[in-house]
Amino acid sequence: MFKTVRYEIASSRLPEEFDGFRIVHLSDLHGKRYGKRNEILIEAIDRENPDLIAMTGDMADTSRGAVSRLLELCRNLRRRYPVYAVMGNHEQALKWPVQSGLRKRLEKMGVVLLDNTCRQLRWGQGCINLYGLATPMVYYKELLGEYERGAHFSVNDAKKLLGEMDSAHFAVLLAHNPLYYPSYRDWGADLTLSGHIHGGIIRIPGKGGLLSPDLTFFPKYDGGLFAEKGKYLVVSRGLGNHFLLRIRNPEELVVVTLRRQVTGPSENPGCFCG
Repeated sequence: MFKTVRYEIASSRLPEEFDGFRIVHLSDLHGKRYGKRNEILIEAIDRENPDLIAMTGDMADTSRGAVSRLLELCRNLRRRYPVYAVMGNHEQALKWPVQSGLRKRLEKMGVVLLDNTCRQLRWGQGCINLYGLATPMVYYKELLGEYERGAHFSVNDAKKLLGEMDSAHFAVLLAHNPLYYPSYRDWGADLTLSGHIHGGIIRIPGKGGLLSPDLTFFPKYDGGLFAEKGKYLVVSRGLGNHFLLRIRNPEELVVVTLRRQVTGPSENPGCFCG
């Protein structure tokens, strides 16, 4: 069973109209199902009463039935909420006919796929920008994948894919891989939502997550909330698993509430778990 983790992010750049805006962040489900039709997960989401669902990738993979289970979940969620998503490395690894079919069916049911694109969200007279990064596979440092040795996703790479940051508006970025967060931050994202690391697989008290998918020990951005230079990163520990057993590392449903702060960016954003 997953646990629900709630964060509050405060920023003076957030329009007043978005004070209290709630995002449910789903990541790394890997085709897992909570209940016969994911009713346990959906009921937990409904209790949070979100304004938006953000999916940050690896919701499906190559395992049997994963794609159909994701489509079933998205169909149910779209009856209730706007849903925005980016593809993770596992969706990108699907054979093209499967991946193409997944994309078409998601778009047909109203899920907005953000492939290096931006959507402006309006709430009353206020607006914020929601970006989605489709990270090329060469930047996933997995030895059996398409990774190019020495590849690093830079600020200039972010500009090439996403364009120049519109600094006039608060920006939320959906990016599956948190490894390159300093580049996302310096590009200008006020809040980045990521996944991919699965909480480090094994949680060691006082040390954090042990291992990342690229076999790095004690990855910095393993899970939770990070504040750097007045900007924020929330890394979901994921709702599913792929190949290793979690230890002291339960699956989690992440809820992020945006808060308008008049006095300036907070260096100590609120965090509480439920």
